[in-house]
Amino acid sequence: MKTPVPQEEQCIDRVKGVGAIILGVSENRNWIELLYEGDLMHTKKIELPSDTLFDIFVEEIPHKSTIYEYPRTLIYLDGPCDLELVREGNKVIVRGCQTRENESLKS
Repeated sequence: MKTPVPQEEQCIDRVKGVGAIILGVSENRNWIELLYEGDLMHTKKIELPSDTLFDIFVEEIPHKSTIYEYPRTLIYLDGPCDLELVREGNKVIVRGCQTRENESLKS
């Protein structure tokens, strides 16, 4: 029996000041849309390849509420958050990240 070869993380994007995340699926593709804090009409859509349905995980992000309404899920964050999106094989991980300015303040 073959063991799966571990995949390296590949950074898709880093985004500052996100207030909400929409995770969606339509036909044979996943998509992620980020809504900026304070300006909910200003969004950024993350296009994922259409040949694979990805498992999307949201980690290390404080959030207020999650609303599931097929075919999408809306996650309201607990204030503006800097996010990092990485791909590891057929998994996409959305997680909070430290910006360089925040890291220098903690030192």
